[in-house]
Amino acid sequence: MRLIPPARPRGAAGFTLVEVLITIFVTAVGLLTVAGLQAASKKVGYETTQRTAAAALAQDMIERIRAVSSNALVSDANKALYLDGVLTNDATAITSSTDCSSSVCTLSQLAGWDLKQWGQKLLGSEEKIGSDAVGGLVSPTGCVKRIGSKYRVVVAWRSFNNTQTQLLSSEDGYDSCGTGLGRYTDPASGTADAIRQYIVIEFV
Repeated sequence: MRLIPPARPRGAAGFTLVEVLITIFVTAVGLLTVAGLQAASKKVGYETTQRTAAAALAQDMIERIRAVSSNALVSDANKALYLDGVLTNDATAITSSTDCSSSVCTLSQLAGWDLKQWGQKLLGSEEKIGSDAVGGLVSPTGCVKRIGSKYRVVVAWRSFNNTQTQLLSSEDGYDSCGTGLGRYTDPASGTADAIRQYIVIEFV
């Protein structure tokens, strides 16, 4: 007796077009999710790097001020040398000062030299690729202020994110360093200073 093999059901020979489309869709969604996570990770890494660098640069300025103020009995008056005029608003705007690396300077001249050097470090002048400074912060602003009996060093920079959730001007710890300079306007909303990040370090 001759046996007849059972007929193969239709569709068992391969994938249907619908199955292929579903597979492509699921794969695309997965790839887009991975890409989104990578972009978010880069933003977080960027913000962390900027904040770490800002903290180190702020501490550098504090050490410079303390070094000058320890050179005389009236230390508080020497700290105040760092509060002169435009220096209070933005150290990166200082374009000239006495070169204290090659000549003997007064304490006032040394304060100006320190502030200029600090402003250049904020801009990344110590690390360059060709003629481009690459070691600093993005659109930095450096401020030295006196608040009551304390001195304050503030470093501001440009963030990826809208930071309007930061402290309000009426709240303790707020600082206006870098505001009104046009550096931190949110390109999406056009809101001034909305993408400004900053750190504040106070000392006596």
